[in-house]
Amino acid sequence: MDQFLFLLTISAALCTMLLGGNFFAFSALFLRALGGLTAERGIVAMQAALAAAKTQALLVLFFGTAVVCLVLGALAAFHWRDPFAPYALAGAIVFLLGGFAVTMLRIVPLNNTLLAASPDAANAREHWREFRVRWARWNHLRMIATLLACVCFMLALSQIGFPFELT
Repeated sequence: MDQFLFLLTISAALCTMLLGGNFFAFSALFLRALGGLTAERGIVAMQAALAAAKTQALLVLFFGTAVVCLVLGALAAFHWRDPFAPYALAGAIVFLLGGFAVTMLRIVPLNNTLLAASPDAANAREHWREFRVRWARWNHLRMIATLLACVCFMLALSQIGFPFELT
C-alpha cells in the first residue's frame, strides 16, 4: 500500500506541477504578449491558441490529474490518522476546486464565448478587453491553486517517505 500511495502522490505532485507551469506560462507570458495586439489580432491569436490547446496530451493530463486527486483524496480521508493524509487531502481539494472546477466553470465558458466571437464585430475591442481581464483573473487563481496543491502533495510525500528498497 505504501508503494501505491507513494506513486499516486508523486503522480499528483508531478501532474499539478505541469499544469501549474502551463497556467503560469499563460499568465506571465502569453496574455501579456496578446495584450499588446489589437483586439482583432488578439482575438484571432487567442482563438488559435484555444484550438491548439485541445490536444489529447493536455486533456489526458488535465482530466487524469483530477482522477488522481479524487483517488488520493479518498485514500487520505480513509487514512486520516496517517501523517500524509492532511496534506494529500488538502492538495486534492485545492486542485479539484481551484484548478479543475475553476477551469470547467469559469475558463471554459469564457473560452467558448471568445471562440464564438467575431474579431470584426463592432464591439470586438470591448469584448477583448473584458475577456482578457476576466480570463486572467481566473487563470491566476487556478495557477496559484494548482501550484499550492503541488506543494501539498510534496509535503504528503515527505510524510510517506521512500517505500522502495534500494539494492
